[in-house]
Amino acid sequence: MPLETLRRHQRKLLAVFAILAMISFVLQDSLTKLLAPNQTSRDQVVATVFDKPVYRSTLQSMYSQRLLANMFVSEISPFVGRDFFGGVRDRDLIDAVILEHEADRLGIPATVEMGRDWLKQITNNRMTSELFEALLKRLNTQVSGTQLLLDVANQVRLANTRQLLGPPLVTPFEIFQAYKDQNEKVGAKLVEIPIDKFLAQAPEPTDAEVQAEYDRYKEELPDPARETPGFKIPRQIQLEILSVDGNALARGLKDKLTEAELKTAYENRKSEFKVRSELPDDLFAGQPDLTPPVIQPFVEVRSALAAGLAEERAQSEIVDRFAKIKDDVMIPFADQYANALDEIDLAKKEGRSARKVALPEPGSLKDLAARSGFGYELTPMIARGDLAKLGPVAEAEVGLRRLGGGRKLAEEFFDLKKGLYEPAELTDILGMRFLVRKMKDAEPRVPTLEEIRPQVVLAWKLERARPLAEKAATALAEQIKKKGGVVKDPVIEGYRVVSIAPLARKRTSFLGGRFDAGTPEDAPIPDVAYPDQAFREAYFSLQPQTPVVATNQPRSTYYVMTLDRREPATFAALYAPNGDEYRFQSMSRKAAARKLDEHWMTWLRKEAGLPDDWTPPDEVKAKAQSRGA
Repeated sequence: MPLETLRRHQRKLLAVFAILAMISFVLQDSLTKLLAPNQTSRDQVVATVFDKPVYRSTLQSMYSQRLLANMFVSEISPFVGRDFFGGVRDRDLIDAVILEHEADRLGIPATVEMGRDWLKQITNNRMTSELFEALLKRLNTQVSGTQLLLDVANQVRLANTRQLLGPPLVTPFEIFQAYKDQNEKVGAKLVEIPIDKFLAQAPEPTDAEVQAEYDRYKEELPDPARETPGFKIPRQIQLEILSVDGNALARGLKDKLTEAELKTAYENRKSEFKVRSELPDDLFAGQPDLTPPVIQPFVEVRSALAAGLAEERAQSEIVDRFAKIKDDVMIPFADQYANALDEIDLAKKEGRSARKVALPEPGSLKDLAARSGFGYELTPMIARGDLAKLGPVAEAEVGLRRLGGGRKLAEEFFDLKKGLYEPAELTDILGMRFLVRKMKDAEPRVPTLEEIRPQVVLAWKLERARPLAEKAATALAEQIKKKGGVVKDPVIEGYRVVSIAPLARKRTSFLGGRFDAGTPEDAPIPDVAYPDQAFREAYFSLQPQTPVVATNQPRSTYYVMTLDRREPATFAALYAPNGDEYRFQSMSRKAAARKLDEHWMTWLRKEAGLPDDWTPPDEVKAKAQSRGA
C-alpha cells in the first residue's frame, strides 16, 4: 500500500487492526483450524499432484522455507544471488513439492546434522556457531537456528534430487555448433514486400463479412506480433508527468561550488578517499598508528568530489521541490478524492443515493510545473504496450536514485492497486527525475462495430491481401534467380531493399561476471519486425545465388532474401591456441545441463500427474495484466 494511502486511512487502519487483534486472540484456535490445509473451502487449490490437491498454504510454507534458505546462503556469499536453491514463483514451488515427494520416496533425509554438514562444506569448515548465530541475527527473523538448519537441509536434498541424473555429456560437435552460432556471420539483401501494398487489389467485404470478422475477433486484444487482429480496446491510462533533468541541475550547482565548500567536504569525507593497501587494516590491532591510512590528496579528488557533492545537492533540491508539490497539492487532492469514494461506497451500503456525493475534479499542474521549473506532459489515453512512445519515462524506475531497482512505470501505474491521483517519483538511467500521477484509468472494453468499422474492414482486406503479397514475393524471387540470384539495386520494382551487415545467429549475454561463460540468445535482425524462428532459420541458411521467400511472425511483410556474404566459423579457429574452446565448452555444458534438468523435471511432473498445459495462478494473473486486462 502506498505511503500516501496509508497515511490517508491511518486512523481507520489502527481501529481495524485493534479489532482484528482482539478477534484473533479470542478465536485463535478456531482461526488456526479454519486456515488449515484440509479446509478446502478456505484454502485455494493451486494444482493436483500425485492425486492430491496442493493448497496455497502448502506452497506458502515451501515459499517461506526456500526464501529463508536462499537469504541465508546469500548472506554467506553475496555472489550466489538470492535464488541459490531455486525461484519462489508458483511453478518453482510446485516443482519443489514434486521433488520433495521424490526425495521422500528415495529415503533422502533432511536433518539438522545434514544442514550443519552442508554449511561447513560450502564454507570450507569456516562455519562456526558464532558465525551461524551472527548470520541468523542479520536475517532479522524469529526462526530458530534448528529450524533454519532443517530448512536448509530440505532445500539441499531437493537440489540433490534434481541433480540425480548427474552431469550431461557434451560432444565436440555440440561445442563447435555453439561456437558456430555465435561466430559464423551472414550478410544479406532483403527485398521488402508489405501486404498493405496489395490492399487496393483486395475485394470489398459485404456487411455480413464485416459482421463475421468483428464477431470473430471482438474479444481479442490487439497484438502486433500476432497474425490475426484484435478489436478489444485494452486497458488504458492517462498520466500527468512533471520532469526535471537531475544532471543539468547538478552541473549548474557544481559551477557554484566554492573552493572553501569543497575543502570542507574533503576534510569531512577523508575516509572515502583512502588508498587501498595490500595490508589488512587490522594488521596491528590496537595500534592503528602503526598502519596509518594513506589518503588521496585534495587536488586528485577535487573533480570527483565536486561532481558527487553537486549530485547530492541536486538530489536534495529535487526531493524538496517534489515534496512541496506533493504535500501542498497532489496528496491533499488524492485524499479528497479517496474520501469522496469512501462516501459513495458508504452510501451504497446504507441504501442511500450516491448521486449527492460529487467526485472532485483535479486541476492541471501545468502552470505549477512552469513556475517550479519542471517539464510538463499530460499524456493521451495509452495502453501498456504503447508506453514506449512516452520516451525515457517509460523505462524509469520508482525512486529518486538511478538503478535503484524500483518498479518501472508500467508495473507501477498499471497495478490495479494504484489509485487515481496517487503520486510516484521515478528516475531513469540518465538521471531524469519524474513526478507522476494517474489521471484516468479505463478498463478493457469491447467497442461497438460502428466505432471501429474501418479497422474491421482493414483487417478483413489485409487477410485477403496476404496471398497476393506472397504470390508477388515468389514471382520476384524467381525473377531474381534467373538474373543470377544477386540483388544490387536499392529498389526493385518499387520495393525497398534492406542491406543487413553480417551478423551471427546468436549473441552472448554476460550477466554472471568475468568468469561466466555467458548465456546465448537470439541476435536481433535489423529492420525486421518480429522475425520468428522460421524466418531466422531461412536467413541463416541462405545459399549463394538462391533467393528465399520468408515472412515475419505477424505475416505483415514478405521478404525475398539473397545471400550477400557469409563469414564462416571453422574448427581450426575454435581449437587454435588462442581460441575460445574452454568458454564454449562451458557454455555447451550449461546448455546441456539445462536440457537434462528439464527432461528430468518433465518426467517427474508426468509421474506426479501434473497436466502439460497447467498454468500457475501467478502466471495467469501476470499474463492478464500484461495484456491490459
